[in-house]
Amino acid sequence: MTKRQFIFAKFLKKFGFLNKQKRLNDAATELQLLREAEDILGRSVWQNTEQLDLYKVNYWNIKNLLKQRAEISDKIQEVKDKVESIKQNKKTRFEGKSNVGDLNLEDMLAKQTVRVKEIETQQHDISRVANNIRRLYDGTILKLQTLIDNHADAEEINVEELNIARLKEKFSNLKESKITCDGELSKQRAILKKISDSIYSNRTSYKDDATNNYEIMGKANKAISHYRSQLGLLDGKIMEHYDEIGKNISKDYFIDSECREAACTKEPLIKLMKALRQSIQFNYELADR
Repeated sequence: MTKRQFIFAKFLKKFGFLNKQKRLNDAATELQLLREAEDILGRSVWQNTEQLDLYKVNYWNIKNLLKQRAEISDKIQEVKDKVESIKQNKKTRFEGKSNVGDLNLEDMLAKQTVRVKEIETQQHDISRVANNIRRLYDGTILKLQTLIDNHADAEEINVEELNIARLKEKFSNLKESKITCDGELSKQRAILKKISDSIYSNRTSYKDDATNNYEIMGKANKAISHYRSQLGLLDGKIMEHYDEIGKNISKDYFIDSECREAACTKEPLIKLMKALRQSIQFNYELADR
């Protein structure tokens, strides 16, 4: 919303022409866009902030976190390479004795593995969305408590209570989806294990090697899951620093020459962020927030 639009809307408000919910929805949408812009700006300019006193802590934290991330990514790749080496070795040893039944089982195994990975990805996506909703819920609870402590208008409190109710509903729906996904994953993993066991049974001459390989693969998968969990924690911390840099430098840009120099290539984005902040303020004012 531009200043001219705000003035016109404020004029109409005097005559009772106002859709308060639309203003709140517009503000919420713009706030989300602003948060995304802060992340983009932080990612783009953090390397230029090493000499800025206010941002040195963010700069070195990001640098250290990225180093840790690279080390963990290398470990994941190392485990994957070992797994792939085992698979290739197994394929080479069995190749000479493969028959039609073995080939069919191998094809089924490949397709079922893809199916399991798809469900695992879906499961991860559900968890990621649920975590985001949880963070938003915690923030809304805190805001509601602040409004109550400050004796805010009942309407403002009601809006946040409605937001909390909607978040609870979304989280409940995700929980049901997670349960369904877990059940399907267990089912598909059972099928995958059954196929694997059939192949194992047909390779009696390689029983000891196959057993050893499965143990290694299991440990490798656990290691990869552990490393990926660490990556998720690191990514969260890195994003926090990106957001903080983007949020602050977009404001300091207009009052600090060093910040302006560090973010000079992102001036259009920063001006857009300023316009978003102004529009959010206008919408809140029209909605009596």
